[in-house]
Amino acid sequence: MLAVNDAVRLAALRVKLRQQNPAADYSGRPTAFFREVLGAEPYDRQMEMLKAVREHPRVAVNGAQATGKDWCAGRIILWWLSSFHPAKVIILGPTHAQVAKIVWLEARKAYYSSKVPLGGKMLETPYWRLDDESFALGISTDNPYNLQGWHSPHLLLLITEAHNMRQDDIEAGKRLNPEKILMTGNPLTLMGEFYDAFHTRQDLWHTIKISAFDSPNVKQGRDIVPGLANQAFIDARGADWGEDSVLYKTGVLGEFPESLEDSLIQRAWVDKALTSILESGEPHILGVDVAAGGDKTVLCRRDGPVAKIAWKGHTPDVMGLVGRVKMYLDEHAELDMRVTVDQTGIGVGICHRLKELGVKVNEFIAGEQARDTRRFANAQAEAWGLMADAFREGAVKIDNDPALIAQLCTRRYEIQSDRRIKLESKADLKAAGGRSPDEADALALTFSPIAARRIKLWV
Repeated sequence: MLAVNDAVRLAALRVKLRQQNPAADYSGRPTAFFREVLGAEPYDRQMEMLKAVREHPRVAVNGAQATGKDWCAGRIILWWLSSFHPAKVIILGPTHAQVAKIVWLEARKAYYSSKVPLGGKMLETPYWRLDDESFALGISTDNPYNLQGWHSPHLLLLITEAHNMRQDDIEAGKRLNPEKILMTGNPLTLMGEFYDAFHTRQDLWHTIKISAFDSPNVKQGRDIVPGLANQAFIDARGADWGEDSVLYKTGVLGEFPESLEDSLIQRAWVDKALTSILESGEPHILGVDVAAGGDKTVLCRRDGPVAKIAWKGHTPDVMGLVGRVKMYLDEHAELDMRVTVDQTGIGVGICHRLKELGVKVNEFIAGEQARDTRRFANAQAEAWGLMADAFREGAVKIDNDPALIAQLCTRRYEIQSDRRIKLESKADLKAAGGRSPDEADALALTFSPIAARRIKLWV
C-alpha cells in the first residue's frame, strides 16, 4: 500500500497530468473512469446509472436481486472523489452492516484492484480520506452522526437500501444541500421517499428500474458476469415463489407490489373504487382531519358511496380553519351536511367553535373505545375497518388522488392477542419512512359509526 505522503504526491501528479491532457479528466466520463482507471466493465444498465448521476441532480435506482446496483454505486464513490476537488461523499444506510458490508465493500474491492492507484487512505470502516476537503464517509441511521457541517461544492449523497430509510434521516441528508443524490434500493415498500420517487414525485427524480431479465447473463444465455442474476436464478425464484407472487415481482421483475401483504386495504379494491360508476346519495358527511405539526389539514366529503377530497392545505390558526369549514358548508347548505372532526390537538377548539356557529358536529376521538369492541381495538381502527369493508365490497367511489391512493394501500394493521384489529401508529408509520395519512384519515372519518349512526337520526 502507498504511504500517505506518496499518495498525496501521486494525487497532485494526477491533477497536473489532467491539466496537461484534458482528455484524462474523468469528471464528465464516469464510464471511461470505470474502464481505464478501475479496470471494470459496467453493463448497459450500470452505464445508464453512471450517465444519470453525471447528468441529473437526483437519481433513484430500483433494482431486483443480483442486478449489480451496489457494485456500481460503490465504484461511483471512487469516480466522484477522483474526479472532483474539493469533494465529499456521504453514504447513508439503515444499519452499519448494510453500509459497510454492501456498498462500502464494493468500493474497497475496486479501490484495491484499481489499475491506477487512487491515493489516500481507505479504512475497513466506511471512511476514505484524500485530504481535509475530500473524503467519503459512511453513516448508519441506527448509530447516527450529526449530519450538519459536511458541506462541499461537490457533495454526493448516496443513500443505500433506501426502501428501509426513515424519512427524517433522508431529509437530514438533503439539508446538506448535496450537488447530487443517488438512492438505490429494492421495491419492498409502498411509502417514503424511495417509493415516491417512482410514483408521486417523478418530476423530482430521474428513475431507473433494473429487472433480473436485464442481466447480461440472462441476455447472453451464459454466465459472463459472476454474481449477477442468470436464468437459473430466475427459474428457481419462479418455482419457489410462483410468478404471480409479490416476492417474484419485487425480487425478479423489480416491480413495486400493488399492496403490502399486511395492509388493511388492497390495491385491487382501490383500483375498483377509481373506476366505479356509483352515483352520489345519502348520507352527506364531511370528514375533517386537523393538521398536527407539519402535516396537512384535509376536508373529505362523502355523499353516500361517492367520496372526494374537498380541500387540503396548511391552516395558520383555529379560526382560519373554522372559517374554511363553515364557508364550505354554507356553499352546500342544501345537503344538510354533518361534520366529523378529529379532536386531536386543536381539533377540540374547532369542534367547540363550529358548534357555536350551529354546525352539526360529530366529535371523533381516535383512541376511544370502538362501538364494535369485539372486532376493533379503538375508534380509529374501527373507522378504517369499516372503510376497508366498503372498499372490499365495491361500495365506494374515489377520485384519482395519488396521495390518497398510496395512503390507503400502505396502512398496516395487526391482529392483537384478543383478536381485535389495531392500526399501525402514525409514529411507527413515519419511522418506517411513510408520511402522515392525512387524506386517508379524513376519508376514514366519514365511515366512523359515530358519524353514520347520528346522521340517520337527522335525515
